Amino acid sequence: MATRKTFEKAIIAKCKNPNLKANGYFSTNKENLLEGIDISLFQEDLTSGSGNELQSKFNAIYSSAALAVNNFSIVKKESSTFNYLGYSNFYDAKFERKFITGLGGTAPNLDFTIENNDVVIAFESKYLEITTKKKVKFAKSYNKEKLNYLDDFWFDIINQHKDSRFYLDVAQLIKHAIGLINYKRKYSTKKIVLVYIYWLPENYEAFTNFKEHQKELREFEALLKENKDLQFISTTYTEFWKAYEHENSIFKKHFNKVKKRYKIKI
Repeated sequence: MATRKTFEKAIIAKCKNPNLKANGYFSTNKENLLEGIDISLFQEDLTSGSGNELQSKFNAIYSSAALAVNNFSIVKKESSTFNYLGYSNFYDAKFERKFITGLGGTAPNLDFTIENNDVVIAFESKYLEITTKKKVKFAKSYNKEKLNYLDDFWFDIINQHKDSRFYLDVAQLIKHAIGLINYKRKYSTKKIVLVYIYWLPENYEAFTNFKEHQKELREFEALLKENKDLQFISTTYTEFWKAYEHENSIFKKHFNKVKKRYKIKI
């Protein structure tokens, strides 16, 4: 089976940028950005996040944080005119936004979030993370006594998955969902949408990692359709870009540049 290193090396080999070092890293954050993206659009957000992405990991050609920034910076810059799922007029857009659960500790960061008067749309973005299995871990505090605002549905989902290993980061998605549900308690009229957006190589079906991830995701999606708290949807980056192909807009132009950089056959 192909390992993450296999895909890292393939992405490095596909890059034609002479500034890329042999280890797959650029010397600066700026070198890993698409043309036209100003670091001021995301620097404060990523610096205040818990991953310290800008210090080192962001400079990798296969950086998940860089993928999210390269894709969504135009949305942050032009959030008031962006349209997604039929919603527009977004007044807030942020990278690495935290939604606390009320348990204390460090809340996980959602890669990108947009919000208007009617909806919060939170994107959890994945690049090569989905090529490696992860154990589903929850602290003992994830119980009915500590999270008494949660429906039993969520504890059933936790118990069903904990201590298993998946390519899909089930624990992270559930924790994001809980944080968003907690946020909705203060803004009960707003709809909550959790979007799982992930990268696939053009020939993903040739690799067990990606095929198993797809299977796990479909099963997880089916389970979450039964919840009453939020809408969970998934999309590949390719599907996301395609939704803007027929527009004559700055979004189409930008996503075409993103596609040129990230549409890869391994």
